[in-house]
Amino acid sequence: MWHINKTDTMIKLLTILTTIFCLTTLDQTNKSMVKPQNDNPNLNIDTSRIAILPFDTTQYWVFKDSKPTDLTNDDLQKIETILNQCVNDYNPEQERQVKEINDKHPEFKLDKKNFTIDLTLYKRQYVAILNAKGEKEVWVNCFCGAGSQNWKKNLILVLDGGNCYFNLKINLTTGQYYEFMVNGDG
Repeated sequence: MWHINKTDTMIKLLTILTTIFCLTTLDQTNKSMVKPQNDNPNLNIDTSRIAILPFDTTQYWVFKDSKPTDLTNDDLQKIETILNQCVNDYNPEQERQVKEINDKHPEFKLDKKNFTIDLTLYKRQYVAILNAKGEKEVWVNCFCGAGSQNWKKNLILVLDGGNCYFNLKINLTTGQYYEFMVNGDG
């Protein structure tokens, strides 16, 4: 007969829960020589929370067959709307899973805030491009903290970090998001 220890069960359940939307990336930053678009005085952007970084073609993993473009105020509104929809799609499933685990294992006392996303707690980086079809897309990189790194100029990429780090791509032409990934726990 199998004997399952509660710690092993908790670790397995947490691993399953966090790897559903898991993405691990290399711990590196990209220093760009191009001036960030945040310096555009015509954009209505909260620069204390959002940085628009130029597309660097050496970051081939972000977008393939694409070229840099600028964002407009309309684009920023679309990003906000679609990003909120993405989080609204994501959070209920996380809440359901946390409740299910807590119901089965009340000793774990999981807190849903460790698995859901509250956009007010994140800084963001936007990288805008035109894809091979001429459609405008943006990579949205969200994170709780950047340590000592200059997040307004350098991409913040980390290994693990859980729901403190997530990213997605938004096609502003079609209004769809895709490749939504939340980092796993280390």
